[in-house]
Amino acid sequence: KAAILGKDMAVTKILSKRMRLDRLINYVVNPDKTDDYVLTYFYNCHRGSAKKEMLDTKDRYSKRDGIQAFHIIQAFDRGEISPELAHQIGHEFIKEHLPDYEVVLGTHVDKEHIHNHIVLNSVSFMTGKKYHSTSQS
Repeated sequence: KAAILGKDMAVTKILSKRMRLDRLINYVVNPDKTDDYVLTYFYNCHRGSAKKEMLDTKDRYSKRDGIQAFHIIQAFDRGEISPELAHQIGHEFIKEHLPDYEVVLGTHVDKEHIHNHIVLNSVSFMTGKKYHSTSQS
């Protein structure tokens, strides 16, 4: 799903992932892409234990099957935004839209365009409900 944000063509898309959480999290926080971890952020979980915390949440609510996480990508046009501003936009998005989920953010600066990768646990640590993405949400 893609949504056009403004006239500069920033794009946000969300993908469901069934892959191993550690692989996805490692990709998102890759130090070669995130200015040596400077552009990473852990929300409702901790660096070094995010995967375990997400799996513990799934176990607590007996929801280890199916979709493991959602991968949100916020991509900005080349030269449109600074890495710091893109990272702040990712922070604000997480706090506003994902308050009950364990989330990992990495802002990648390894391409010509700045882009955020956001990984959220498919299960809320507060309610045990699975996240559902629709065009309205």
